Amino acid sequence: NAAVFSKADLTLYGNGSLSVDARFNDGIASKDGLIIAGGTISIHAADDGIRGKDYLVIKDGDITVNAGGDGLKSDNEEDETRGYILIETGRLNITSAKDAIAAQTDVLISDGGITLTSGGGSGKRVTESVSAKGIKAVVNTIIDGGIFSISSADDAVHSNGSLTINRGTFDISTGDDAIHADSTLEISGGVIRIAKCYEGIESHRITINSGNIHMAATDDGINAVDGTGQAGGGGWPGPGQGGGPPGWGGMQAGNSSLSIHGGYIVINATGDGFDINGSINMTDGIVIVNGPLSSANGAIDYDGAFKITGGFLVTAGSSGMAQAPGTTSTQCSLLLNFKQALSAGTLFHVQTDAGEGILTFKPAKTYQSVTFSSGQLKRGSAYQVYYGGSSTGTLTDHLYENGTYSPAFSYRRSG
Repeated sequence: NAAVFSKADLTLYGNGSLSVDARFNDGIASKDGLIIAGGTISIHAADDGIRGKDYLVIKDGDITVNAGGDGLKSDNEEDETRGYILIETGRLNITSAKDAIAAQTDVLISDGGITLTSGGGSGKRVTESVSAKGIKAVVNTIIDGGIFSISSADDAVHSNGSLTINRGTFDISTGDDAIHADSTLEISGGVIRIAKCYEGIESHRITINSGNIHMAATDDGINAVDGTGQAGGGGWPGPGQGGGPPGWGGMQAGNSSLSIHGGYIVINATGDGFDINGSINMTDGIVIVNGPLSSANGAIDYDGAFKITGGFLVTAGSSGMAQAPGTTSTQCSLLLNFKQALSAGTLFHVQTDAGEGILTFKPAKTYQSVTFSSGQLKRGSAYQVYYGGSSTGTLTDHLYENGTYSPAFSYRRSG
């Protein structure tokens, strides 16, 4: 079964070193539980690197795995309380042809330095019959800390059930989704940098409470969709919800959702910035979206309701399907479509009649529509909107802070 094999519980600990060259099947395996609590361990395996059938617990150690199958694996399918992987701390460097970390039930990570390369990395593609994810759990994935560097052909962090990120630093590059859960996904902290992905964050119900998130997606940035594939009608929302033409309706909204209660989110998406087959609720946080060039997509796309009661939101993208928060919102929003597209880097500026600047935005791509919502926008007040010009302020994530704005063209709009 493996170069190092046990029919009973197996524990490896101490300050020594172990090198395993498993030219047939697994490197280290236990038919019961497997605990690694220290040492320097290097494994080259024809199939799985380290496998604990009932559980795999890593408490410490410096572990390097190169596996022709899965890197770390726990696969008890007969007992729902087993088949889990727990990583408390340690240094892990895992290269695998299939999943780097795979658990039949839960993956639980509290700390550690973890480098994962699965399926040849983000530049490769896998068939539907092959799973080459960075981290995969069938039931729950819970991450409470750690430093992660993940390059995966398939999803980087995945759960067939629920996924929770409370803390941690993530550098992700993937050929598919960066962070995916079939059922629910909650982010309550951490630093997440997604350099490359197909879709950034995807689940049926997504909640972002806090955290610093930057992503670049070749399709949608944040996608809320029913895991069964039962999406809503898509396109414009129903009457009174925002964005679409007056009287547009007949689209059935899905029951997926996105809730944003805090955090700092920067999205660069070739597809939709938000693609929500249901409703959006935003109460706080900062969201900056550089959306699509194609009119078949929008910086914001939802088919239920978008209620915003707090926070800061600015998006730029195409105008064909442009949407804004709906009329159930208590915070005011602005949706402005231009007759012609403006080139990348053309400033978009909003200020009060008294000349107080409340937004100076420098979109990263060609755009023809801007959506803006802030607590500084007041119903019944008048604002001046400019495009072009320049600013002497400090540019961070496409927003200018402080400095002086010098206009080029403008028109007046009442709030």
